[in-house]
Amino acid sequence: MKHLLVIEDDQYKLDKLKSFLDQEFKDVPYTVKTSFHSGFAEIVENYENYCLVLLDMSMQNYDISSDEAGGDPAPLAGKSILTQMYLREIPTSVIVLNMYEHFQDGTKIKDLHSILQEEYSDNYKGYVYFSHLDNKWKSDLKTIITQFLCLHIVTGK
Repeated sequence: MKHLLVIEDDQYKLDKLKSFLDQEFKDVPYTVKTSFHSGFAEIVENYENYCLVLLDMSMQNYDISSDEAGGDPAPLAGKSILTQMYLREIPTSVIVLNMYEHFQDGTKIKDLHSILQEEYSDNYKGYVYFSHLDNKWKSDLKTIITQFLCLHIVTGK
């Protein structure tokens, strides 16, 4: 069975997402990476192990540790990962899980959605808006993952 790959640097959001996956998809293994570089490296080196990537759009460049502060935040790091997947012809599907309605450069998530659909249609399968205020993201994400996993099982892709 292929795994899910989660690329997320916000600890609160990551804790909520892991709890959700453990409860709703307990039989589906997943791997977590917490920065642009570690997530990108995991995709390039092991993409064949993953059927779906849950991708944050804004994240630190490097994993935060006692030796590393994470580097400068990258507001559209997820888009850079999608670009590199496209250039390397990595076929893994991606769902963006984002908690911002707009980014530092002024881009709105709905506009970004249109851009990602157009430029990365082979990988990008949509986005879910994560909110601290309600749990709608859980039902939205559950629907998408369930549909995707069912399609993946039926088609083998």
